[in-house]
Amino acid sequence: MKYPLVAALVCACTLPAQPKPGSGSIEGHVLHSVTGAPIRKANVILQAPQIHLVADTDAEGRFEFTGLPPGSYRITANRPGFLDRPARRPISLGTDEHAANAEVRLPPYGVIAGRVLDEDGDPSDARVSVFKQIYRDGRKQWERLNTVVPAGDTGEYRYPSLTPGRYLVQAFSQRPGVENRYGERELPDKPRLSYVPTYYPSAPDLEAASPVQLGVGAEARGIDIRLAKVAVPPRFHVKGRVTGIAQSSKLTVAVSLVPADAGTYRGSAMVQSPDYGFDVSVPSGRYTSFAHVYSGGPEAYATGTLTVTGNLTDFVIALSPPPELAGRIVLAEPAGKANLQGIAVMLNRILTLGSLPDARSDASGKLTFSEPIPPGRYSMDLRAIPENCFVQKVKLAGQEISPDDFEILASAPLEIVLAATAGRIAGMVVDEDGKPFPIASVTLIPADGKTRPTKLRPSDDGNFQFASLRPGAYQLFAWEDVDDALWQDPEFRKPFEKRAVEVTVESSETKTVEVRVIASDQMK
Repeated sequence: MKYPLVAALVCACTLPAQPKPGSGSIEGHVLHSVTGAPIRKANVILQAPQIHLVADTDAEGRFEFTGLPPGSYRITANRPGFLDRPARRPISLGTDEHAANAEVRLPPYGVIAGRVLDEDGDPSDARVSVFKQIYRDGRKQWERLNTVVPAGDTGEYRYPSLTPGRYLVQAFSQRPGVENRYGERELPDKPRLSYVPTYYPSAPDLEAASPVQLGVGAEARGIDIRLAKVAVPPRFHVKGRVTGIAQSSKLTVAVSLVPADAGTYRGSAMVQSPDYGFDVSVPSGRYTSFAHVYSGGPEAYATGTLTVTGNLTDFVIALSPPPELAGRIVLAEPAGKANLQGIAVMLNRILTLGSLPDARSDASGKLTFSEPIPPGRYSMDLRAIPENCFVQKVKLAGQEISPDDFEILASAPLEIVLAATAGRIAGMVVDEDGKPFPIASVTLIPADGKTRPTKLRPSDDGNFQFASLRPGAYQLFAWEDVDDALWQDPEFRKPFEKRAVEVTVESSETKTVEVRVIASDQMK
């Protein structure tokens, strides 16, 4: 009978002490960040260690939390149609203390709306996609959003729930292409016409598209797209076979030709024994060829380039086992000191989404990649670098490469050189009155472009620290609320250059700065 009692006592002793209810309270309002109007039926969340409470706002946007013990509390709010946002500062309560006038301002989502018209200006039955400008590994890209919205019989569309940023809008017709000739379809004097996916206002390709700039809660209306109807380019046959595998094997190999100019026309095929031959058709142009074992055997890959100007025969794609990397991390200084254990190296695919599992270094700096590495273009991320170190250079097969864009085509040694002379920038984010402002994003922009811009959140007292910095010049900005796609854009930062703090860090130096926050209402 003693054992259950002992177990119960042990469990009771290991439970964290729960805060006792008190007589404190917090009340406030949730407001529209643009108009200042109260927002009803918003969810308001109050959090502190071991405390999580939820309230709703009334018709006046008011909320209240009661029975609170002393402590520091964070408040956030959310409602459909608005971005989730926290209160500007944590709220500290003393014993039986009442805090009034807490405030959360929710920014509304933006909207893009317009009509899709055909070449005659008539409404067109179409679907509309939106691409947002983002930055990945320091490079500007356009990322397609997941939702597709219809343009009905009136041609009208509305794309809601958009955060501030720069967008491309694309429409593609739902009407089937005209095929009214039997037999030979390609006639030089009468090319077949077809609608192609068209960017706003009437651009058949991304380079000619006009971006739409969207601010907080903005409604960009009149974004009308006139569909482009173009001559369908003739397609040519690319015939060949896959080698590098036994003819008697039962593998399935995927073959694809991807346009080098990011065009929409591509060819693909699944090939099998006995001859592993393929026949894909594509328009003229430059292509990157990809092939890999899809099923039935060990991994093997191939990649290459080709130019299509007519029918091709006997195009050979030779598969080979995936490359292997023999990696290591070394220090640039012979007498330098740093803990090389546990540094994580991640390889990210550039042409296709996805990352390989982290490789982690041992105490000697040796890296082991646990999975085969498909040939292709990659970028590299390093994590858990010692605070006194920065990445001086990266070498692949003895040649220095950019960690933001490099190719792995064959097995090769990978060497990452760290310098144990990193600098630091520490500081505090403050508001216009010089008071700490913890609900902010601090962004660090290197002047030389050799390292990527980076962002962090200050602690609850407004303090921050950037470590592992390459010696050099930097700009620091502090934003109350900023989209990740915006702060990395030099054009977006330009109006705020005078608000930046300029810092130059020497080897092994720590600089201390104070950064004044750029409030949300200053970014409209």
